[in-house]
Amino acid sequence: MKATVNICDGCCCGRVNKHNMAVPVEDLKAAWRELDLTKHVNLRVTSCLGPCSRANVTLVNTEHGRTWLGGIASEDHYHSLLDWAQGVAEHGHDHALPDSLLALRFDPV
Repeated sequence: MKATVNICDGCCCGRVNKHNMAVPVEDLKAAWRELDLTKHVNLRVTSCLGPCSRANVTLVNTEHGRTWLGGIASEDHYHSLLDWAQGVAEHGHDHALPDSLLALRFDPV
């Protein structure tokens, strides 16, 4: 199974949130292509992922399960996603999400 990063780009949890900066979806997609990460990790942008109680929701699916992340709203978070995807490309699917992203983990209700 190929890992997938799903980013919400709509509704109340996505790009438009007055308390968080907009998700730089186009920049992230361009970096994903430039680094040739799509062979190893799919990047999907969707209109709604579900739990709208959180802002800037991202869902990471790997062979180990799903990880819901809320509040992804800083350049460091985006670079961490890119670094993680590069790690998956280099080391395989056992490459764990960094602590900076795991700190944003939540369980949807």
